[in-house]
Amino acid sequence: MKLTIVGLPIGNVEDISERVLRVLSEAKFIVCEDTRMFSNLWSKLTSLGKVNEKKARLKFVNDFNEYRVLPSLLAEMNQLEEAVLVSDAGMPLISDPGYKLVSEGLALGWEITVVPGPTAVSAALAISGLPTDKYLFVGFLPKKPGKRGELLKSVQEMQKLIKFTLVFYESAVRLNKILTEMVAVFDDEARVCLALDLTKVSENIFRGSMVEVLEIVKTKKLKGEATLVVSLANN
Repeated sequence: MKLTIVGLPIGNVEDISERVLRVLSEAKFIVCEDTRMFSNLWSKLTSLGKVNEKKARLKFVNDFNEYRVLPSLLAEMNQLEEAVLVSDAGMPLISDPGYKLVSEGLALGWEITVVPGPTAVSAALAISGLPTDKYLFVGFLPKKPGKRGELLKSVQEMQKLIKFTLVFYESAVRLNKILTEMVAVFDDEARVCLALDLTKVSENIFRGSMVEVLEIVKTKKLKGEATLVVSLANN
């Protein structure tokens, strides 16, 4: 069985590649994070004349159902010749479901290949104006304040060994809380690039010291998916 991991646009549908369009159009079995989200994307692509009517069977795997559906899904896919894995946006497995499916598939002897696509990590780093030679992708911080604080302090200690830029994913509604905690742990002059809804019409980019960006977050009603790029003052 050959599983192809396919990266989708992170926001702007026009960022989809010709190779992605071909692979998805030829696919007969697609595993996605949310069938409704994928169907909406396919409808947009159809209206743009980039694809025809969807012919693939859709299955979905997410953080809530993965343990329950994985055994039967693996058994079904093991009988196929080919399948495709996508997430709602960007590259699958990058702070998205799919790791267990890929890991178990490798154990079953599957061939795993990839059709790369954009990620918010690389896009935010590129526009941040901050050092990009070394970076640590932290992803989403823990929900519990105690564990968040421990992780942030551990990252600060790691900076003493090697200098790197930090990249976080976050919800816009939690930015006030998260940045306030970061100011308490990091130097308040740490440089920040806050990227919201990258590549979408609603895209917003804010740059400045951590205190300056925190003030923006406090005074503006920000919405959307946030990528936070942080360079500590001693970088």
